[in-house]
Amino acid sequence: MKPPLTTDEALAKLEYFCAYRERCPKEVRAKLASLGVSRKDAEQIYEVLQTDGFFNEERFAMAYAGGKFRINHWGKVRIRMELRMRNIAADLIEKAIDSIDEAAYTALLQQLFDKKRRHYEGEEQARDKTAAALIRAGFEMERVFALVSREW
Repeated sequence: MKPPLTTDEALAKLEYFCAYRERCPKEVRAKLASLGVSRKDAEQIYEVLQTDGFFNEERFAMAYAGGKFRINHWGKVRIRMELRMRNIAADLIEKAIDSIDEAAYTALLQQLFDKKRRHYEGEEQARDKTAAALIRAGFEMERVFALVSREW
């Protein structure tokens, strides 16, 4: 069994953890708990990391929303839900969602629609499957149904 980490060792591990990519406060607290740091030391480390800017809730929300939109092709509904699960403040979630360019969002929805339409081409329920895939990706139902009814 390994000896418990000292406060300095735990701080160094958490600094690396936070520097690797953007982290939300919930992830930082979970990592501290997984390292087995005492509650008192964990709070001190958390405060030091926050003060030194190793993590920031707003910065995380903006990076997360942008990345999941550009790379994973998620819609606003799914991004909003995932940010809520990470206990991000509602105003920061809306700010992150609003940072997504509307023209790029519409273009991505159209691109994914075309891709799914080709994928399900010739199937009996192609229209329904296409709509369901876009909704699962996190796009708003109203927008998906409007697009499907206009394009099909």
